[in-house]
Amino acid sequence: MSVYYQDDKVTLYHGDCLVEHREWLDANVLITDPPYGTQFTKANPRGGYGRRKKGAPDGFTVAGDKDTTTRDSVLTMWGERAAAIFGSPRMPEPPGTWTERLIWDKVEPGMNGGPFRYTHENIYLRDDDPYTHENIFLRGDGWREKGRDKFSILRFPRSDGMGNEERSEHAHRKPVGLMEALIEAYPEGTIADPFAGSGSTLVAAKLLGRQVIGVEIEEKHCEVIARRLSQGVLDLFGGAA
Repeated sequence: MSVYYQDDKVTLYHGDCLVEHREWLDANVLITDPPYGTQFTKANPRGGYGRRKKGAPDGFTVAGDKDTTTRDSVLTMWGERAAAIFGSPRMPEPPGTWTERLIWDKVEPGMNGGPFRYTHENIYLRDDDPYTHENIFLRGDGWREKGRDKFSILRFPRSDGMGNEERSEHAHRKPVGLMEALIEAYPEGTIADPFAGSGSTLVAAKLLGRQVIGVEIEEKHCEVIARRLSQGVLDLFGGAA
């Protein structure tokens, strides 16, 4: 298990972010879409994405998503440093102190069960020091000017720019534009994404000229990320997890 992909902005590791690759802990800002603990299972038949997949009794799967243990372990390791974390509106808030709570309006429903089809997800944010650091969401000169027209509801269609093949590559794809908006909220430092998925955080960081460290446990997703990044700054897929 070593570096899977690398260029002048991006380093991607294939492996376990808790055990094999902890290089992401050297970054300055954590921006990630972690496992929510909402996986459909026999024990949890009302899981967030309950569509069964032929031959797979637990339906679609995401590594570490049967409970919140993996997510919470990563947040414990990261501590109270600057972060932006996605979460399910059906679940309790991730552990830690959060200074901002945003909504991602997906416009269209995802793969979620229950009596209502949710068209939004939560995003939890914090800064290293919300009282002194110049942050787009909290205070500061130029950054506040740049963020004056940004609001707490971020509207980015879930499938924006994706065809059917791209949709099927990951259960929790995020639009690159959404990830760019979050990265821009933090004006300095290297970005960390220990749950790289199919690469939106990494692609967005590269488009913005930011250094980013990603870790992904599933090789099939690493392949998708490497393919997207090798296309250069033009992101042909338009969104991912």
